[in-house]
Amino acid sequence: MDIITTYEGFYKKLAMYLENDLEMSVKQIYSLFPDTNKKTISWRLYELVQQGKLHRSGHGYYSMFKLDTHNSLGYDYMQKTSQVLFDILTEYGYDFYLTGLDSLVGEVLHIPETYTALIVIEEKGISEVQEILQEKELIAFTEKDHRTIEKSGIRYKADVIIIKGSDFSLADEHIAIKEKGFIDLYYAVTRMEYEISIPELSRIYQSLLRKQSISKMQMKNAAKDRGIILEINWLIESNRFPKKVRDFMNYHSQEEE
Repeated sequence: MDIITTYEGFYKKLAMYLENDLEMSVKQIYSLFPDTNKKTISWRLYELVQQGKLHRSGHGYYSMFKLDTHNSLGYDYMQKTSQVLFDILTEYGYDFYLTGLDSLVGEVLHIPETYTALIVIEEKGISEVQEILQEKELIAFTEKDHRTIEKSGIRYKADVIIIKGSDFSLADEHIAIKEKGFIDLYYAVTRMEYEISIPELSRIYQSLLRKQSISKMQMKNAAKDRGIILEINWLIESNRFPKKVRDFMNYHSQEEE
């Protein structure tokens, strides 16, 4: 087999797998070609990128598409309360960004007119920011307050929930990239009784996948910052598991309940 045919075969096989998945890691690509030298694979990947047939979506990840839609629509598309929060927080020196639904406008079909905003603050500034917002007559809770919130019955009166973060590269102009927005929304729904239902959360995730709006690498970076990398790895990779494995996991989960 000459090198042209080998190269074309490599591209066709890779393209076939990438049509069903937004991204693949170098490690996954190596596994597709177990009889091919890894240096040869790396060289072919480089050539495909140079020709525009393949795109790097992050360190060690490749995609057939140029994933350049991570940023939110921005300030003008957020709810009024979130804009007020944005304006207040820009007056102070702490790193912050709005996340959750505010970064997913345009991706979610049915965003409520009003909802509890989620903001990420560096840990050392959380207490002071909470005081500042309460002085502005905004009801602000932290993630540590969520048990009290659930018992008190005032959860749905909150204007904002403050959560801590450390990787502020996951935001652009103080608004989370879409991957981080989804991860923080997922966390709020599964940990803090946030007002979005589980079925709606699932629809949001499926919509992001269909629109090719998110990067696996950035999802994992966002999950690492949130401290939930194991379950997000499972979410991202679960479609690769054989059906019987998924059936077993579902059955096991139901048994534990």
